[in-house]
Amino acid sequence: MHVDVSGMVCPQPVSIVRRCLEELEPGDELVVTGDYPPAERSICRTCYKHGYAVADATATDSEGTETFSLRIRVPERATPSADETVPRS
Repeated sequence: MHVDVSGMVCPQPVSIVRRCLEELEPGDELVVTGDYPPAERSICRTCYKHGYAVADATATDSEGTETFSLRIRVPERATPSADETVPRS
């Protein structure tokens, strides 16, 4: 699955990515592209917090605009909801 969050500012990109990740199965990947560095950091932080593996790449286009691309892999057991605060035994 691929989602482009270019032109969006926080918290919208994080919300979109979380919604997409909830639709995926373990082992699936979500590729996220965008152009707002704070959104990249927020997405990465949220993914790490909930157990998703993230590979990233940053590039600069011919106009000097910095863009990012994140490859987020859904693990066998992820915690997609921030509402889950009860530890599991």
